[in-house]
Amino acid sequence: MKFICDGMLGTLGKYLRICGIDAAFSNEGMKILIRAKKEGRLILTRNTRLRGREDVFFIDANAPLDQFREVLSRYPLKAKTDFFSRCLGCNENLVRADKESIRGRIPYYSYKKFDAFAECPKCKKVYWQGSHYLRMMDHIKKILNGI
Repeated sequence: MKFICDGMLGTLGKYLRICGIDAAFSNEGMKILIRAKKEGRLILTRNTRLRGREDVFFIDANAPLDQFREVLSRYPLKAKTDFFSRCLGCNENLVRADKESIRGRIPYYSYKKFDAFAECPKCKKVYWQGSHYLRMMDHIKKILNGI
């Protein structure tokens, strides 16, 4: 299942991408309808002008975590999670990165301490499983277990 989040739901999109769920982002107003159709995506929005459309899931909640729970309660996504397999910024699938190839692009401490890295082939952002990763995983797993 592929989603596209409108400009009001950027943080929701990030939560979905953390879980490895394909969740693009668009802040181009009503052009989101064209992009969603072209890419075969379901629109996630709080825009009342789009409410009731077949290709739209209207999000009632205001807070991003409640929005995340709302989507996970509506769609069977828990079994499809592949944590940290997508770029949190641009939604591309991450690829393994050789440690030498990312040298100088991340903090020295992280480079020395960790051996496994992933990189976004599109925006070139580098990811590794540091303390921030562990806190985010704990947070997301609590949410998933509560649904």
